[in-house]
Amino acid sequence: MRPDATVSRRRLLALFATAPRGVLAASTSDEIALAVIVAPSSKLTHISFEDLRSAFRGVIVGDGKGNHLIALNHPPRTEDRVGFDQVVLGMTSEEVGEFWIARKVRGESRPPRTVASLANLRRVVEKLPGAIGYIRPGQLSSEVRAIRVDGKLPEDPGYRVRFRP
Repeated sequence: MRPDATVSRRRLLALFATAPRGVLAASTSDEIALAVIVAPSSKLTHISFEDLRSAFRGVIVGDGKGNHLIALNHPPRTEDRVGFDQVVLGMTSEEVGEFWIARKVRGESRPPRTVASLANLRRVVEKLPGAIGYIRPGQLSSEVRAIRVDGKLPEDPGYRVRFRP
């Protein structure tokens, strides 16, 4: 190895070690963010990550306005559903299935409703009071709007509802 090559590698490593967090955030560009959505008429503007997790685990979560949230999922084994389950629920597809079977056996709450298509998901969220779902930010339309999760939107650094495909 040439001496100048070693110096260049050392400088590069030093640059990465001292770079501000935002500069290195570009390395997460292969991550997919999922916007948490509600109807445009909903009073809900934000949700904690823990309340989001609870709502999709069948726990009754209110919107602060007297309504219960109604969680809506993508079909099983779709890329966004698998990513959401991993990040928000902390489970694989198989673990999610086992989780809901165990809850059914114990007579506990039912799983979130599954909506077969993106167009239907947006329509149901728009029309059903208390409905909450998730889509990619590029799929947002006038039918739905994104809300903040722990104070952040999908484009913000540190947004937690992101996964690697």
